[in-house]
Amino acid sequence: MFDKLKQAVGLQEQEEKGLVGQIDEAMTLSWKNRLIGFGCCFAFGVLLTLISIPMLWTMQITKFAVMYSVGSVVSVMSTLFLMGPVKQFQRMMEEKRILATIVYIASIAGTLAIAFTTHNPALCLIMLVIQLLALVWYCVTWIPGGQAALKSMIFRS
Repeated sequence: MFDKLKQAVGLQEQEEKGLVGQIDEAMTLSWKNRLIGFGCCFAFGVLLTLISIPMLWTMQITKFAVMYSVGSVVSVMSTLFLMGPVKQFQRMMEEKRILATIVYIASIAGTLAIAFTTHNPALCLIMLVIQLLALVWYCVTWIPGGQAALKSMIFRS
């Protein structure tokens, strides 16, 4: 705070902030607002996912794929409220999680592309399975030692 006061009266030069720094500074929320935003966004994502389930039972695979994918995206976006968009993006690009991030995003994009273009239920189901597995792998990257534990459970010798 003292540094900002110095800058305001001209005793200290202002730091040049890039676009990312300006976005990060502009998106500061109180913890209460962050938790409310997270809760609402996450709940909406879960609601979309739950709404999609009857579509699977009625064999409306492409509609299910779209609703499920959008619900997934909204649920993951809820974490932006907790960390902020810049920090979230930086953490998603860390070495231990970049592959999981890329596969997850690509599987969502692939699911939506197939659902909107080919309307092929079999391909949608394959992409949904890949999407689900990628989501599990992505979530496990946030748990310390989670990837190693999951690998040991899957590849027991």
